[in-house]
Amino acid sequence: MAAMQVGERFAQEVTFDEAGARAFAALVGDFNPAHHDEDFATKGRFGGLIISGTQSTGMMMAMTATYLAGKGTALGLDYRFKFRKAVRMGESATMAWEVTSVTAKPGLGDIIEMAGTLTVHSTGEVAVSGEGKAVLLAG
Repeated sequence: MAAMQVGERFAQEVTFDEAGARAFAALVGDFNPAHHDEDFATKGRFGGLIISGTQSTGMMMAMTATYLAGKGTALGLDYRFKFRKAVRMGESATMAWEVTSVTAKPGLGDIIEMAGTLTVHSTGEVAVSGEGKAVLLAG
C-alpha cells in the first residue's frame, strides 16, 4: 500500500459533451427536461441544457476510486456534495481533489478524507464542491 499524504492533490479535465450528458442522464433515469428538452432549457434560468448532478458527482467519486486504486485496495465510505452552479452541456471543467486527513486504523488501513471541486473553465467558478472519505485497506 502506497502511503498518502495530507495536501496530496489529483485532478482531471473533462468536457461534458451534449450527446454524452443526455445519455448519462437517461441511463440513470434522470428525465428532468433541463437535461433533454432544448426548448424548455433555453427558456429556463440556465439558458440551455445542463448536465445532471448525478453525472458530475458520479464522475467525481469515480475519479477518487480510480486514483486510490492506484495506491492499493480502496473502498469509498462517505461522500457529500453541494451544487453551487449549474454546468451547461458543452462546458469543460477541472475536477480536483485534495487529501485533507489521513488517519491510520490498525488492522484496517488508512482512512483518507478529501475535499473536491469541479471548476468550470469558462467562468472559473466552482460548480460543485464535495467531501469524501475512503479507506485504503492494509495489505
